[in-house]
Amino acid sequence: MSTRKWWGVADFVEQYAFVRWPVVVAFVLAALIVATRLIRRTPSTYRVDTASDSAHLLMCLVMLVMLVFPAATDPHAMRGLLTALTVAFAILLAERVRGWRAGSAPDGVLALGYHTVAAAAMLYAMAGHTAAHGAGGARWPALVLAVLFGLDALLALGSAGHRSRWHRFVHPAGSHPLTSALVPHVVMDIGTAFMLIAAIGR
Repeated sequence: MSTRKWWGVADFVEQYAFVRWPVVVAFVLAALIVATRLIRRTPSTYRVDTASDSAHLLMCLVMLVMLVFPAATDPHAMRGLLTALTVAFAILLAERVRGWRAGSAPDGVLALGYHTVAAAAMLYAMAGHTAAHGAGGARWPALVLAVLFGLDALLALGSAGHRSRWHRFVHPAGSHPLTSALVPHVVMDIGTAFMLIAAIGR
């Protein structure tokens, strides 16, 4: 991937500051919420999935670096980091799925699957595929992913206040849907969609 291609994304991010900075604030809030969940473990009140929450915190920090320092971000280092995160999340997911099939509760399966897809989507956005001249069709995967993350945000918001099967599967049992689980999830959806759109619009 050439540095010039990432600079195109950086220019897009800096140009739309009216969207960029609210997303930054949202990611700071999400990171604080997840960090608090990891520090203040109270099993009698709600269950904390350390692996999925740690994945969420890492992704929040990665997104903050790319959004706050777009011009200073080293695309090669960031691509290596996102590759490592994708592989690590996929390994954790495989371990959870194996335990699920062995009879364990499906705790964190969908959450880790989500983070694996999010990390892979960010890696795709940085890989320069959508910037190829004369290859308009190459933008469709990024556009489809952006739409899917947007729809997931709407689905998550629609589950607020409703203990649906989907909500219980994604979020820790007993956690307050509007703070400890829902906000970081929706923020990650919006932030990932924004970066994918930036990759398309560069």
